[in-house]
Amino acid sequence: MENVAPQIRTNAFVVGVMAGILGGILIDLFLIIATHANAIQVWQFIASGLVGSAAFTSTSFAWLGLALHFFTSIVFGVVYAYAAIGLRVLVRQPILSGLVYGVIVMIVMQFVTAIVHLSPAGPPEARMIIVGLTAHAVFFGLPVALYVARKLTV
Repeated sequence: MENVAPQIRTNAFVVGVMAGILGGILIDLFLIIATHANAIQVWQFIASGLVGSAAFTSTSFAWLGLALHFFTSIVFGVVYAYAAIGLRVLVRQPILSGLVYGVIVMIVMQFVTAIVHLSPAGPPEARMIIVGLTAHAVFFGLPVALYVARKLTV
């Protein structure tokens, strides 16, 4: 990475930020539709990963969830963009790479939220596993990979 021109690193950062924002928007829209929830409820759920069930006591916690979600989406977008500089297969095979990356993102987020939660929530329902995998692979990883591939090859 040290012999990569500073302009390419800067471009990868900007591309990663934009990819993360795109992925964050798309995954939120999918979750709203798939769970029959509104945006406030989705963001409260995200905030509950940090503050627990208190997040559901006030809609003001939705702002925390929104900030957390877009922060993590941007971080994952930037990570992918920087990885694409060194691993050109991520640019050459964005569909497969994006789907795999989305699954990796979901696994990482499950691990992080398991650590943050003070008490285990129990095993997830099969439907929620399917929704989560679809959300992260198709509506986050795939758009991030396609956007990064498009912008880093131009």
